[in-house]
Amino acid sequence: MGSAEPIDSTQRIGELDVLRGFALFGVFIVHFVGGVFYQLSVDPAWQALQKADPLQNGALLFSDLFFLDKANTLFATLFGMGFWVMMERLKARGVAFEMIYFRRLVVLLLIGVVNVFLIFPGDVLHVYAVLGMVLLALRGIPMWAKLGFGVILVVGGKAIGDFILPNAKQGGTMFETVQAAAFAQGDYANWVLTTGEAFMLREFVYGASLGWGLYLFGRFLIGAWIMERGWMDRLGENLVTIRWLAAIALPLGLALDAAALAIDEKFIPGPEGAYTAIHPFSVPLQALGYALVLILLFHSRCKGIVLVFAPVGRMALTAYVLHGAVLMALFSTIGLGFSGVMPPFACLLFLLALFGVMTAACHWWLARYRYGPLEYVWRWATYGERPKFRLAPAPVAA
Repeated sequence: MGSAEPIDSTQRIGELDVLRGFALFGVFIVHFVGGVFYQLSVDPAWQALQKADPLQNGALLFSDLFFLDKANTLFATLFGMGFWVMMERLKARGVAFEMIYFRRLVVLLLIGVVNVFLIFPGDVLHVYAVLGMVLLALRGIPMWAKLGFGVILVVGGKAIGDFILPNAKQGGTMFETVQAAAFAQGDYANWVLTTGEAFMLREFVYGASLGWGLYLFGRFLIGAWIMERGWMDRLGENLVTIRWLAAIALPLGLALDAAALAIDEKFIPGPEGAYTAIHPFSVPLQALGYALVLILLFHSRCKGIVLVFAPVGRMALTAYVLHGAVLMALFSTIGLGFSGVMPPFACLLFLLALFGVMTAACHWWLARYRYGPLEYVWRWATYGERPKFRLAPAPVAA
């Protein structure tokens, strides 16, 4: 039986760390700009004032156009890719992949449950853990099925979920209303209890996350398919093709989403429902374009530009939980109470500064330790053995 200990930094796929860090950067922008404005700001009059201000509305449009759904698309695809990488490596060592990965998902689920109920109600870790178990069960389906079902769910997952459970949107709206009311009261114990009850009602009565789950699972399947095809192993051989694909996917995705957003914002005339119809197609194109451009930069003389995202990508779990804690401490009435006070552009600037500090902190940490704090706990619980934590000190020159 081979060794099941976790990999060290020399075995990591550098491109995936960069992509993961960039995806988190986009997710954080969406949460701190659009999420705070639309979900945590409870005064409609204040919201209307911000929308009427070109600078503030520009920050919202920047978040929506460049990162809304594109960042989580990239992050979810990377989850499916990481699943396949771990499976292949453990199989090559001759160890029981299924049990190890199941433990990994159980630990992730526990972290997600704590996060969603006590820290950050926008948590997605618990959903990733549950869907990861489904991916584990379906890992053996043919490649054509991964690609075919993946594409269908990437484009139409949310619509399929709403068709199956037509009251799902009602459940989501109910949860946001109850959460906002409890949030505004400034009582932490009441907020935890009230939003916890509303969360259970949303998930188990209305099934409001079915469409969201199908949306994410489609991306998991695409990620697993990419790795099964071995494309990440042949990046250097396909840079010309990648360059052509990037030149098509990114401009096309941006143009489609910009047109849809312009119609939705009434900047230009267009049919009702244009955004809903176009957005599911523009999102994967744009996310693909981002990934391809980052890969091209990683394999160029400009590699240093994109390596800035790698430290956060290596400490993704810690960074994700930390960003939610900072968001709630800053905007919650239990914390500093800046919701409905800090305008979107200021939120954007704050997030850029926070990500810079987080990047520097991750770089400092990884120069001394093999894993981030939560990553270390996650690996320890996954493999059942305490991994080495501190890096060996660099030799002192004579």
